[in-house]
Amino acid sequence: MEVAIVTSTADSGSAVNAIKSLADQLGVVLMSEAQATLPPPLRELHRAILAAFVDSGAAPTVAWVTDRASLLGIDPGQALHDLDHADLVHTAEAVVTVAYPFSGTPTRHRVQLEDGPAVWAMCAADALGIPAMTGRNATITSTDPHSGEAIGVEFHDGTWTWEPATTVVLVAGAAGCGTAAEAACRYVDFFARAEHAQAHLQADPTLTGQIYDQASAIELGRTIFGPLLGR
Repeated sequence: MEVAIVTSTADSGSAVNAIKSLADQLGVVLMSEAQATLPPPLRELHRAILAAFVDSGAAPTVAWVTDRASLLGIDPGQALHDLDHADLVHTAEAVVTVAYPFSGTPTRHRVQLEDGPAVWAMCAADALGIPAMTGRNATITSTDPHSGEAIGVEFHDGTWTWEPATTVVLVAGAAGCGTAAEAACRYVDFFARAEHAQAHLQADPTLTGQIYDQASAIELGRTIFGPLLGR
């Protein structure tokens, strides 16, 4: 099975269309679309949770979310239920463990914000979306799961730098897994070379996915996560 690389050179919307098609196949909703359906107070709470990661680099506790929800005049228990149901925020053991693009636990993808903390991203696409969402320079470090090679991506004043220069992003997932974290995040990674991503995808017949070139992967992250903080 040969997998074509999704590029943005011919069609600026090709990456977005491809990921929407994949999301439909996996039965998940893109975060920007899910947030847009929330009532305004709940949307403000969601943004406050994301901002807490940006400000501190640490996952907020359920107690913190409860206090913030009360300040916004919404029922904390119902708010957490609704955010979980929308697949935007998940909690475990009294702490936020998932608030896409952020992970409350360590992952392969670390994002160092300029003049700010380092945060864990749920996946490669999430890591690329963090600079767009925050409007800040950032350095992403990760590893190629196929070869173990170090991956470095830097965003500085509008310019992206990739090391190795041949790095691509595999966006893949397995249907019927429920949340985006279960269906896709564990399979969305940086690869030092396209052939590594190809081999990784072909090794697991249960996966559906595409390889994205750098420009398309950046556009993907911007589209999914750029609007979330409303900046």
